[in-house]
Amino acid sequence: MSDFNRDELRRALRDTADHRRDALGPIVEATRGLNFTRSLSRRRFFIAGGATVSFAALVAACGGSESAGIARLGDAPTPNKLVEADVTDIALLRTATSLEHNAIFVYEAVARAGVLSGDAAEIAKRFLDDHRSHAEATASLTTGLGGTAYSKPNPRLQSIYIDPALTLILGDEETGVPATDDPAADVLALAYALETIAGATYQAYVPLLDDKSLRAAAMGIGDQEARHAALLGVVLNPGRLVSSMGLPIAAEYQEDTDSPAAAYASPSAFGTQAPVPVTLGAPGETGTRTTVNLETPSLNSMIYEYLDNEG
Repeated sequence: MSDFNRDELRRALRDTADHRRDALGPIVEATRGLNFTRSLSRRRFFIAGGATVSFAALVAACGGSESAGIARLGDAPTPNKLVEADVTDIALLRTATSLEHNAIFVYEAVARAGVLSGDAAEIAKRFLDDHRSHAEATASLTTGLGGTAYSKPNPRLQSIYIDPALTLILGDEETGVPATDDPAADVLALAYALETIAGATYQAYVPLLDDKSLRAAAMGIGDQEARHAALLGVVLNPGRLVSSMGLPIAAEYQEDTDSPAAAYASPSAFGTQAPVPVTLGAPGETGTRTTVNLETPSLNSMIYEYLDNEG
């Protein structure tokens, strides 16, 4: 230190002080007269806050702080704890019940709109009665396990599948969505997709159910849902009938009522659990129609035990 020029040291310190005064002058002026012992007004809060942040940035730039943390103002929000939701037999049954109510909602809406007539209307009425019976059965099984039966349509499937599909079919004046050109055909296509998804859901639930007696019930209801889909397949695709041997049935052969061969119709692979696409609605500006892909309930659309009949 004896060799260091003290005049240069004083000059360097003086220059540093001048620089600090020039840099901090605006901050001092901005905060002059503020009384931090009282509640700050909104305007003064932002002035003081800006001065504080600027000062912190200046100190950090000058190497005056050793902290590596991020400066914060205010309290951090309390994180929401995730609900523990297990896929129990009760949750599976409640979800199955909600699907039945989705189907009930659709068939009732179609009946009110008077879209179907003749044999198609009779089929829809029969299916509506079946789904009401299925809903009662799965609800009874739920209470039998000590759970609370669910009595509403599945809210997630209703919002992302059912409501948009019915809007495409029946139209909506408020949003300007026109009704489809052939509502009866679109309703049958939607019904086929719903019945297929219902059957696939029960099929998927069979190995998931812990209670073996419930598996038999799931298979029985799932079988009826599959039969619904097969019958709708006959209505939608009469030209795709096949014999019990898997061979196509000619038109004249189909009309032969004395034939002992049974006729079946399956528009797609039987027993699939893949999404079911259904094309609905009036053509858009480009001439294309909207395709909705219905899927079996995923984990985020199951009706867990903590959910009530409002959610």
